[in-house]
Formats: sequence, C-alpha cells, structure tokens
Amino acid sequence: MNVPNLLTGLRLLAVPVFVYLFLQGFHRAALAVFIGALVTDWLDGVMARALKQFSQLGALLDPIADKLMALSSLSVLCGTGRLPFWLLWLTLFRETCIVVAIWLLERGGHPYVVRPTRFGKYATAGVGVAIILALVEGASETARAALAPFVVAMSLIAAEFVLVSWAQYLWMFIRLMRAPRVANP
Repeated sequence: MNVPNLLTGLRLLAVPVFVYLFLQGFHRAALAVFIGALVTDWLDGVMARALKQFSQLGALLDPIADKLMALSSLSVLCGTGRLPFWLLWLTLFRETCIVVAIWLLERGGHPYVVRPTRFGKYATAGVGVAIILALVEGASETARAALAPFVVAMSLIAAEFVLVSWAQYLWMFIRLMRAPRVANP
C-alpha cells in the first residue's frame, strides 16, 4: 500500500457516499464529495510521480475509480432530470466499446498499451464539468435558473468530445487489430 493507492481507495469509497448523499437530498454534501474525489484523483497522480510510487494495482484501480464516480454521478443526475439521459448512454457506449476492444485485443493476441488520448481526456473533463454544473445547479436555488443553459451547453460539448474520442479509440483499435499477433508463451 502506498499513498497514491490509498487516495484511489478513498475515491472508490467516495462513490457510494456520493450516491447516498445525493439520493437523500444532501446535494451540497454530494457536490463536496464529488469535488473531493476530483482533488484526490489529481493528488494521486501528483504523488505517484513525486514519490515514484507506481504500481500495477494503482494502474488498475485508478481508472476504475474514475469511471465508477463518473458513471454513478451521471446515473443519479440523469435519473433526477439534471442531465440528459443521452449523455449517460453515450458515455456508457464509449466505455463499453473500449472494454470490448481491450478484451478482443487480448483474446486475439495483439499487443497494446492503454493510454488515454487527448480527446479521451477532453471527454472526461467535459463530462466532469457538466456533472459539476448540474450538481451546483441542484445545490443552489439561486443558481438553478442561471446555470440551466450552461448545463445544456456543457452536455452538448461533452457529448462531442465523447464521440470524437470514441472514433479515435476505434481507429486505434482497428490499427492494433491489423498488427501481427504475439505468440502466447
């Protein structure tokens, strides 16, 4: 166990706490937990680089923690009408395609390295900003009317990034599938 993995573990624990707080109507507390998760995500990367504490466990758990928080947040926000359901379905489609592509590459013996693309990062950031705007909108009566158009606009921008990153990952998958297979040891 190292510091970055501890921070990732805290993010994993934050997911059910966030969902519980949001569903119980404690929207400000849920917003604080979501922002805390973003901060620990940033911190675990900084700490891993600064302390040179990289591990296979961290490489596995970090993206899982990120995806669980994002998909859980999208789910409760879409379920309560704060975000459009198509943003959740589009994000789920992209994530499912990536998981299936990795499975096919492994099953087919094709070497690959999973690295986030620039548009993959933009998609993650765009969805994150849409989530934060929707959470702020729900946490503050005074912000509701002012933020509503921004929530819609950010949802559209995030969707564009998700679609472009999906196409980018699809292109990478096709190139990797065309590469020579690696013999199983």
